[in-house]
Amino acid sequence: MFGSSPVWAQRLGQSGTAQAFAQQAQALREIQRSLMTLSARVEAIEQQQSLLVSRLGTLERSGNSVTKDELAALRADLNTAKASHAQLREAIVDDLSKRIAALAEKRDMEERKAREAAAQRSGYNHTVEAGQTLSAIAKAYGVSQKAIMQANRLTDASKLRVGQKLFIPDP
Repeated sequence: MFGSSPVWAQRLGQSGTAQAFAQQAQALREIQRSLMTLSARVEAIEQQQSLLVSRLGTLERSGNSVTKDELAALRADLNTAKASHAQLREAIVDDLSKRIAALAEKRDMEERKAREAAAQRSGYNHTVEAGQTLSAIAKAYGVSQKAIMQANRLTDASKLRVGQKLFIPDP
């Protein structure tokens, strides 16, 4: 789900060092594992609900003498399963929201640190325009691609985005 997004992976890769990227990727894998576990729990509750609904329908349609107490007990079980399902769904959303917010906050903090570090150096700010490559930008400012990549903590020169802000260090 999250791991397959190239934009997400690209932003993570540009937000810091290889170590920070590895930490964020690990956190993302943990979120995905939690999601799979919680999804399995939701599926089990949904199956339980389905069985209870089926049993309840069968009893209501049958001509057998089913007591009101038995029907009430089945309805109570069904309501309990529904409440459990709703609580689990809410817990999943809350947990994932907190984890994603923590990852985004960490990424934002790293990007802020990078901007602050860039502000202390002398150079230029450049906004990537459509069709621009890192090599063309480097040539225009008279600096090496490597210097720009290091200054911006880029891991792949081919992954520039239109509108992306780059710090171009003085040559």
